[in-house]
Amino acid sequence: MKDYVNWAILAPGTIARAMARAMQGTKGKVHLYAVGSRDLNRAKEFAGQYGFEKYYGSYDELISDPEVDAVYVANPHAFHFESVIRCLENGKHVLCEKPAGCNISQLNQMIEKACDKNLFFMEAMWTAFNPCLKKVRECISQGTIGEVKHIQSYFCNRVPFDAESRLWSPDLAGGALLDLGIYNIYFSMMMNDFRPIVNHGSTVKFCNSVDSWENVTLVFDNKITATFESSVEISSGSDTHDATIYGTKGYVKLRNFFMAQEASVHLYEGQYGNENSVSGKIEAPFKINGYEYELEDATECILNGKIESDVHSHDKSIELCNLMDILRRDWNFKYPFEDFTENEA
Repeated sequence: MKDYVNWAILAPGTIARAMARAMQGTKGKVHLYAVGSRDLNRAKEFAGQYGFEKYYGSYDELISDPEVDAVYVANPHAFHFESVIRCLENGKHVLCEKPAGCNISQLNQMIEKACDKNLFFMEAMWTAFNPCLKKVRECISQGTIGEVKHIQSYFCNRVPFDAESRLWSPDLAGGALLDLGIYNIYFSMMMNDFRPIVNHGSTVKFCNSVDSWENVTLVFDNKITATFESSVEISSGSDTHDATIYGTKGYVKLRNFFMAQEASVHLYEGQYGNENSVSGKIEAPFKINGYEYELEDATECILNGKIESDVHSHDKSIELCNLMDILRRDWNFKYPFEDFTENEA
């Protein structure tokens, strides 16, 4: 029995380069085996830069290689379903970039196929494995900021309009929700221990038939509320994407919450909380670039014969996808490749 995993990358784009750097820095059990692209020269360049053994000029060739154990799927959202199903049908374990499915129908089929084939499958939600966020959750559970009341986050990028860009293209499942808002939702769920959401409200703006901006409010069953904004049209008003968790005694503020490496703990002073003092810092620098943690977890799961992660389980992916479907249904918003019933939760 092998004590390492032959990893392959399908679609060597920007996000794949970040994962490849994590693979380079993860010693021992992670073997950089193959790269597959629709452009052979691009695959060759990528393999040479990061040290993969083999490269292929088509996805089919990559998936058909019997030595490939696991595939990191990194193509645009709209192509995840086809790529993941093909990998699983060919006996490959899969780590699929978020969102794994554009809707719950796609996601359920992926999970069912993985279970039928007894193969590991996970949505690559790197935030779930972030060591700083783990420390923040511990801080909250210890009562440092008292009883949590509200979670607020912003993830807004000003992306110049380009109808051909995946972020602005409905055919490529563009828009803010699946690319950015997914992090806001997951962060809120994570900081509230994945309690059930019992109510929600939202406002959305469209451009080129995709959601260019949204403001969403969530209400959990323990009465904690969460609000967030995500956008591909406007900036956050700063060079970071921040979140704040408000409690009865103070709050925790995080820079770049979805990839946080630090947070500050503030305690209220006085009756009204208008004044506060920083009572401590939470720091957890990445070993490499932050992608190593989900990669390490997936590798261990595969080597131990598990079909899902305990950290970011199938159920958590389902809960996340269900909520995004519910929001899109509220907005009467579907992608051109979806059937009318596909995104019903």
